[in-house]
Amino acid sequence: MLLKEIYNEYDYNIEVTGIQTDSRFIKPGDIFLPLKGKTFDGNEFISEAITKGAVAIVSNYPIFQATIPVIIVDDLDLELKRLIDLIYDRPYNELTMIGVTGTDGKTSVSTLTSYLLNHLSRCANIGTNGIIYDNEIIDNIFTTPLLTENFRLLRNFSDDGISYVSMEVSSQGIANHRIDNILYDYAIFTNLSHEHLDTHKTMHNYFLTKLKLFKQLKKQGIMIINKDDYYAKFFEKYQNVIYYSLFSPSDYQAIHIRYYQNHTVFDLKAKDFILEDLRVNRTEEYNIYNILPAIIIALKEGIDINLLYELLLDLPVIPGRLEKVPVKYPFEVYIDFAHTPNALKNVLSALRKKAKHNIILVCGAAGNKDHTKRPLMGSIACEYADYTIFTSEDPRTEDPKAIIKEMTKMIDISKNNYRIVINRQDALSYAFKIAKKDDIIIVTGKGRENFFEENNIIYPYSDFDYLLDIKI
Repeated sequence: MLLKEIYNEYDYNIEVTGIQTDSRFIKPGDIFLPLKGKTFDGNEFISEAITKGAVAIVSNYPIFQATIPVIIVDDLDLELKRLIDLIYDRPYNELTMIGVTGTDGKTSVSTLTSYLLNHLSRCANIGTNGIIYDNEIIDNIFTTPLLTENFRLLRNFSDDGISYVSMEVSSQGIANHRIDNILYDYAIFTNLSHEHLDTHKTMHNYFLTKLKLFKQLKKQGIMIINKDDYYAKFFEKYQNVIYYSLFSPSDYQAIHIRYYQNHTVFDLKAKDFILEDLRVNRTEEYNIYNILPAIIIALKEGIDINLLYELLLDLPVIPGRLEKVPVKYPFEVYIDFAHTPNALKNVLSALRKKAKHNIILVCGAAGNKDHTKRPLMGSIACEYADYTIFTSEDPRTEDPKAIIKEMTKMIDISKNNYRIVINRQDALSYAFKIAKKDDIIIVTGKGRENFFEENNIIYPYSDFDYLLDIKI
């Protein structure tokens, strides 16, 4: 589309291929809208946008240093929505859209849903572990990408013949308008637990933010809700709701659950049928919750039942989600993304069932995030692990010692089952030093992230890679 077709009053014979509000994502042919945020002013990045190939700037006041056309509009936010519709032409209507929200389990549910749907047709997955489709992984800065990036991706997916998109929808993504105007065929609610109260202030506000996703369904869109979660009751007034559960009677309930060393077997009871003896290669209760919405969507989309039975036996390892690190020592080592009280409790409880001896936990809490969860996480760490090593975890602009002081203030010091090792690599090495035969080391908080952020500097770093190289 030519720029003069978008703005008839200007005679700019320039090809426009996209829109961006973040200069980091600019590609040649993009229009750049320099929005203002809480901590930044997009106008500071105009030179970078021009250098990267932006063909025009749309702003609400003149920009005199620009060497490309500048178009002035009254309301930049409204203009952004108009441009998105004009240039990308509502690609979500050409795709079957699945949005996954909740405090815990978003990555697992989205990934497992994508895995099953890829056996029906091509499915793209957008989330914490990247933008994944056709065995390609593209790094993703945000769990839920920026609005303009979401629309660019959806348009590319549709044009490329992809049928399904499964995406994580974070509360930060919703609050920061990253999914505005996108309509979904399925919206999944996993749970709500203590997190992001620095932003939302109360759990009720946190839930109301999540709820916005469920108001962006297509006409025949379906809500898929975890009935066992306290907040499920707030969906009772809505139409087109499907509930799943382990313990409450629901539309799809896992019953007769039998846990074994390397797999779990359960029956799936629905209103009109029962699928008996579904066998999944997961042994954690929370992972049964994670697979149920994926099964529901696969059934709704017409998957062959025999194929479903086969696929559940071979669910993929999800990077950074209770992922085993292949070390050659007489103890086991895992990494997990758990960074909320509920997630930490779940992963430690799951490991307790596997443990032949002690569980050694290495954990911290990220800086510039919810302070109120830190004492809860510290208390859970020392209650559910045999020994805890508190360490630094992306302190950003905070003092890591102060963060750990908050984590340990509720711990009964008489237990004497923790140590503070500020340097994260030293903490991991110390865990290896004290581990004995048949112990389990679990490192939480970062999963497969490949960076460490401190004092406004982002360093390349990976827990997984460092753990592989530890020598004792």
